[in-house]
Amino acid sequence: MKSYTLKEVAKKINTTPGTIRQWEKDLVDLLEIPRSKQGARICTEREIDQLIEIKQLYEKKLSKETIREWMQKKLHPESEDVPQFPEVSQAFIDNQNVSESFAVSQKVIENQNVSESFAVSQEVTENQDVPESLAVSLNGIENLDMKESPMVSLEVISDTAKPITIQDAIDAHQFFEAMDTYKQNFLSDVKDEIRTVVRREVLDEVKKEIRNGTYTTVKSLSDSIYKSSANTRAEIQELSETLEKASELSADSLQYLSNNIANVSIETSQEIYSLSKQLSETSEELSHYVDVTNNEISSLTEAMSKEREFFLEERNQYRHEISQRELAFQQMLNSYRHVAATKEKKWWKFWT
Repeated sequence: MKSYTLKEVAKKINTTPGTIRQWEKDLVDLLEIPRSKQGARICTEREIDQLIEIKQLYEKKLSKETIREWMQKKLHPESEDVPQFPEVSQAFIDNQNVSESFAVSQKVIENQNVSESFAVSQEVTENQDVPESLAVSLNGIENLDMKESPMVSLEVISDTAKPITIQDAIDAHQFFEAMDTYKQNFLSDVKDEIRTVVRREVLDEVKKEIRNGTYTTVKSLSDSIYKSSANTRAEIQELSETLEKASELSADSLQYLSNNIANVSIETSQEIYSLSKQLSETSEELSHYVDVTNNEISSLTEAMSKEREFFLEERNQYRHEISQRELAFQQMLNSYRHVAATKEKKWWKFWT
């Protein structure tokens, strides 16, 4: 058979695991969810169907006692054979001693010589209708005490048969009608009386049992409260001793920690002082090194500027020399052209 965890069941029936745990607490001894070896709740299809029915009852906003009674009737259906009356409230029926009170009242009624008629009246009380058949009621009438009922005189019929006249038939018919009417009224009175007596006896017994049950409940509650208060007092004493020991251990631990923190703070302050001293010395050395470096850089920049000026003067001088040489070369080239042109003219003149 497939089993489910509590979260899977809660998701399946659309509720929370905490609600299922609360149902298990409210319906103790009626709702039993099996557990694994590790203590986890495991549900089968049977428990899931039972939880769905419980959820529907809670959704109808029924009380816990009503739900417990419904579960009790479902688990133990043989306990539903107790007779019920309209005037008895649900709170009286919930009492565990109602069945005994019914038994007592039934014994009282049996002592009043109405045992068989009580069965008839009980059926009439439950169904609230008068049966038309008179066979059962006649048995009840025969067993009742007929002291207060009027005596019925019957004529002795002689052996000789007399002719039946119409008047005799009419008288017989009226006699039987009167007997039927008397029987109907008598049965109605008996049933009303039995119903009243039964109700009174049942209510008295139920009240008595409820009073006794209330006293027993109050006594058991007071005893349990006294025992629980004694246990609580002992647990509080034990808890106070445990807290006192824990506070002593905490005080020792705090003292040890404070001493360690003080020692560590002293060592830390010394280390910080040495580090600050080293830092100041290092900063002085760095400042001196920076000054030296700045001086070197300034001297280097001055030397570079002087060399740049020297290079500029030298370049200007080279440009001047190049321009002079270019001018001399141009003059030389012009003179050479001029000389060449004069020689050509003289050569052509020779042929002319």
